[in-house]
Amino acid sequence: MTTGSIFVFRILSHFCAPVFTLLMGISAYLSAQRRTVSQASSHLVGRGLVLIALEFTVINWAWTFNPLWPRYFFQVIGALGVAMVCLAAAPRLSRGVNAAIGLSLVGLHNLFDGVRFPPDTAAHYIWSFLHQKNVLALGGGFEVRTTYPVVSIIGLAFCGYAIGVWWTRPQAPVLRTGMLLTALFLVLRLTNLYGDASLFSATPFPIRSLLNVTKYPLSLQFMLMTIGPALIFLAWARQRRQPWLEQLGRTAMFFYIAHLVLLHLLALGMALLLGLPIDLMHRFGGIPDGIGFPPWATAPLGLLATATLLPLCRWYEPRRFRYL
Repeated sequence: MTTGSIFVFRILSHFCAPVFTLLMGISAYLSAQRRTVSQASSHLVGRGLVLIALEFTVINWAWTFNPLWPRYFFQVIGALGVAMVCLAAAPRLSRGVNAAIGLSLVGLHNLFDGVRFPPDTAAHYIWSFLHQKNVLALGGGFEVRTTYPVVSIIGLAFCGYAIGVWWTRPQAPVLRTGMLLTALFLVLRLTNLYGDASLFSATPFPIRSLLNVTKYPLSLQFMLMTIGPALIFLAWARQRRQPWLEQLGRTAMFFYIAHLVLLHLLALGMALLLGLPIDLMHRFGGIPDGIGFPPWATAPLGLLATATLLPLCRWYEPRRFRYL
């Protein structure tokens, strides 16, 4: 049984992927206002392709420290890259059409949770990237795990683009929308009406069951559970400027990659201090016995890592690559 503290930190980590996606859509809209339609579309395509390339190279290497590791991970950065390429159509569409695309993909994709295709067929491979997490053979002993299927990610990105205009209006309904989405989550979750393959149960741990929604792919209930409170926080944050938070926002991709490398280096250093063979730390998906910290150390270590990387982010900002 997972301890309460681990469960809490896991729930907090759930906010990362959907909030990344929503903010990416909002940022794409704001960026498009400074460009022509053609320039905005080509910029999103270029940026999306760069993110996909980074996912299968730099980011995978940061997780494993081994460019020949036989399993590739198609995770949130790769899914965001695909969503960015799809968003290239958004500047050419009306706000209503973008909202309709986003809401349709976010709201209806769970209707297809039961769809499956025979393994080793083209449909199975395509569906694994679109909607169903799987491990797919690539040949030559290599494989890829589709951790973040893209349909719900694309839909959430279009929703972000559609509400991007709110960040140009001081009285936009950010807070009200966040409260509405949170309330809708509670209604759908408590009634098991729709939106998640994992059903709510009042016994034996109702709070855990309430929050135990499906992340891979992002279910409708998962997105409501995270985006609702996130919008409430953003409504508060936009009234109170936080320079350090803005700094991280302007260098988010650099921070993401740098924090993977930093934490992996620290893990290797800890392995050496404990006398563990380094090759154990290259076993992605398993943690050797005797390594790690108690759950209470997660928050202070996370804050320490952020404080360590902030000066690097300030150094990187004037040098950043235009597609990141």
